[in-house]
Amino acid sequence: MRFNRDSLLCVAACLVALAAGARAEEPAPSTPLALARLDSLAIAAPGLVTGVAWLGADSLAVLVVGDEPAGGGRAPVRLVLQSRAGKVLRSEDVTGVLDRGLAWDGRELWGCGDVDGGASRLYRLDPVLLTVRASYPTPGHRPAGLCSDGRFLWLADRDAGRLARFDPALNEFTRVSSTPGFSPCGVAWDGRNLWLTDIATGRLYRLSGSRRAWSGTVVADDFLRRGTPVHLAHDGRDLWLLAEGAGWLVRVRIS
Repeated sequence: MRFNRDSLLCVAACLVALAAGARAEEPAPSTPLALARLDSLAIAAPGLVTGVAWLGADSLAVLVVGDEPAGGGRAPVRLVLQSRAGKVLRSEDVTGVLDRGLAWDGRELWGCGDVDGGASRLYRLDPVLLTVRASYPTPGHRPAGLCSDGRFLWLADRDAGRLARFDPALNEFTRVSSTPGFSPCGVAWDGRNLWLTDIATGRLYRLSGSRRAWSGTVVADDFLRRGTPVHLAHDGRDLWLLAEGAGWLVRVRIS
């Protein structure tokens, strides 16, 4: 088969268009970010911390799991409120309700807990009594992290590899999206961006814009915790990290 000059030009134009389209579909490279560790804050209650949330600048809510009973059964879980100075302000037994993940939206406290059948629920708690006001089924079955951006709640599901958005005004999840890694864990909102840790990759990611798109990654030399759940919280000024199993939070600054 013979091609004339016009046919060859047409084929070349198509190839250029296809190549441009392929490049447009590729994810944009994320910005490398540096992390500086500033200071630390000890957790006042002993046990395994599975959720943290700042209730303003001076009060911290911590979800603490104790040892399993010798005779079997569920491990005790306590919701502890402590001051920045390390004083326990309140401690409530939430065994059978909350298991992991805490968020403060400025009015109410939220957390997640497992239910029979392998499912999980999102709980809305009274800020004074710390009792359950309402609960909602989650789209996944293993929530690990939770935060509020002032309007929506964001829930990281480590097994599904998804980030789900909950609208408290509608009382339902309105969006589920993928994450940069494979097993998201900690999530926090700094007033402009979401920050997300991932157990599988061990990295700390920045998500920006209305779509919460991946826009930056902390360099591995500054943060690499593969295989370790790392919880996040923001106090309105700084980001805090807590590696599960450690007894303290670390205040960091990212640039």
